[in-house]
Amino acid sequence: MTHYIGLTDCDCFFVSAERAFNRKLEGIPVVVLSNNDGCIISRSKEAKDLGVKMGEPYFMAKNRVKDVLYVRANHDLYQSISFKVMNILKNFAPDVEVCSIDEAFIDLTGTKLLYKQNYIKTATMIRNEIWNKLHIPVSIGLSTTKTLAKLASDKAKNNGGIFAIGQAKRNKILATTSIADISGVGKKLNQKMREECIFTALDFVCRPDYWIKGNFGKHGMDLKNELSGISLFKVERENKPPLSIQQTSALKEFSSDLNVLKSALNKHIHKACKRARSENLKAVFIEVMLRSKDFRIFTSKIKLNFPTNQENEINAIALNELIKIYSPLIVWRSVGITLSGLIKNDIKQEDLFIPTIRSNEKFGKLLDQLEAKFGKDIVHFG
Repeated sequence: MTHYIGLTDCDCFFVSAERAFNRKLEGIPVVVLSNNDGCIISRSKEAKDLGVKMGEPYFMAKNRVKDVLYVRANHDLYQSISFKVMNILKNFAPDVEVCSIDEAFIDLTGTKLLYKQNYIKTATMIRNEIWNKLHIPVSIGLSTTKTLAKLASDKAKNNGGIFAIGQAKRNKILATTSIADISGVGKKLNQKMREECIFTALDFVCRPDYWIKGNFGKHGMDLKNELSGISLFKVERENKPPLSIQQTSALKEFSSDLNVLKSALNKHIHKACKRARSENLKAVFIEVMLRSKDFRIFTSKIKLNFPTNQENEINAIALNELIKIYSPLIVWRSVGITLSGLIKNDIKQEDLFIPTIRSNEKFGKLLDQLEAKFGKDIVHFG
């Protein structure tokens, strides 16, 4: 059975989210900065046209390009809008695989009969729905494999927002596509292909199977099949849990005050624990991070006595790790926490202090309920 897969990609997502939140930003050059104001992580088209570069350090960009609004990233806003985008996709088809905060595969197979229209018209419906409800522009690529859908999504950005790669024009498109632009082809693989005189995606597809197996192994054959329209990778409905949860951001002002760092760290611990609870995960390790004004990074990692996702079980331990790496002689720009060694919350745990642990879990759920009802940061840890 031939599957028809769509790859939905939110255009300039962080900037688009800021504009959805504040419509006055529409049409003006906007740039979103990383949490520590270190570098540029999203640009509007207007900012690109002025020459702002992705990944460029903020201190360089602000001196070089002044007619741009520089905005500090608001990841809570982006996560909230991303959740709504993914829910809209799931209303159109059950099999949706979330790849990142701004990207997801959707298996549209069978929706022809459901909506009584072709896949391009269904993709147009999805695109319009996301725009009308959330004011977020998206590009949608359509094809019979994930690799081709990704390529189609990239091309959709300059072709009205929707692009399909079907069997009839597949080879023509591959002939004009650099092999370096194919998902799964990194710098090293691209270099090796160039040494073998493979410059376009069609150059690669036209090589015989035995040659590809001998030179590029299983990964090479998987790539050839996917580019040839043979789907090897299904759209996986169930999301894989994260390997770690990190929460960090720049301080409002650079500081050497330990109490300022403690207060910021407590907020990050709460946000990280809240996400862990939402993912039904517990942490085995925590790592505290400090970043100095001149971008030096100091960390301290420790294994917990038992897995947890509760702020009041992590705070004291994390603050102790903070003190280990803190120096009053250094001016600090940011602090953060990473939860790692994540395990599912449903793993049974026998411990002398189980009643206390269960009590703490109830407390964590109560915090989440209060924030859902009254807004974030309604409760603060001392």
